[in-house]
Parts: sequence; C-alpha cells; structure tokens
Amino acid sequence: MHIAILTFEGFNELDSLIAPGILHRVKKPGWRVSIASPAPRVRSMNGVVLEAQPRWPTRAPPTP
Repeated sequence: MHIAILTFEGFNELDSLIAPGILHRVKKPGWRVSIASPAPRVRSMNGVVLEAQPRWPTRAPPTP
C-alpha cells in the first residue's frame, strides 16, 4: 500500500509532517508513505520549505 500525504503551498506543518512520522512507524510489508505535492517545492504557512519526493506512476503497470 502506498500512502501519499498531499501537501500544498501554505500547508500546516502539523497536518503534513506528523502523519508521515506516525505512519512510518507501522511496520507492515509493502507499506510506503510519502509526501506528494503539485510543485517541486512548497512553502508552509510558517516558511518551512519541503522538496517533493520522487514522483511515482499514477497507476500500476499492467500485469503480464
């Protein structure tokens, strides 16, 4: 399962940074957690800048 925390310009650090921190503690096989944003960099309401994590395909490749 891939969980993406959507983060936009003007984000609140509590919303975008605590959730991934908690979800990373779940040790389940196949779980991934990342921060997704529409731009390469986004700035929080308090000036914290996050760089987008590498992009991934929007859908799974076809199964042979």
